Amino acid sequence: MPNTTNTTNQMKAEDFFLSLQMPEIPEEEYRKAEIVVSTIEAMSRTTYQSLYVIDYYKRNFLYVSDNPLFLCGHTAKEAKELAYKFYLENVSPGEQTMLIEIYKAGFDFYEQLSADEKPEYTISYDFHILNGRNITLVNHKLTPILLTDNGKI
Repeated sequence: MPNTTNTTNQMKAEDFFLSLQMPEIPEEEYRKAEIVVSTIEAMSRTTYQSLYVIDYYKRNFLYVSDNPLFLCGHTAKEAKELAYKFYLENVSPGEQTMLIEIYKAGFDFYEQLSADEKPEYTISYDFHILNGRNITLVNHKLTPILLTDNGKI
């Protein structure tokens, strides 16, 4: 696996969030997220797709499905705990930069939409994950699931 030691030229998990202005979210709002996670967990048992839920506010993963093809030797629990560090370990530095650019452009796009429009859009892109000597092309899709009362993802 690529070295993830932080140096001045290496990316950090926080780099994925530098352009995001995240609102304060009351803990009681997370009850909604628990229902969503339970639903996604049930859905993931019916598909070969890898599903995960990102919490942009807390900058972690709320759920990671147990699909070994995309876990790069990690368990779903380990990938969930790694959160964005998973990308630092399993995506080439050039593509990490691309992912950050896509995130920024995607959130800029979503900020221009009304709260009603945001859930209607999905951002789709491809990148490669590195699993030892194997390189796997991943088609990745991001779509808002829950919005805050003021329409933030």
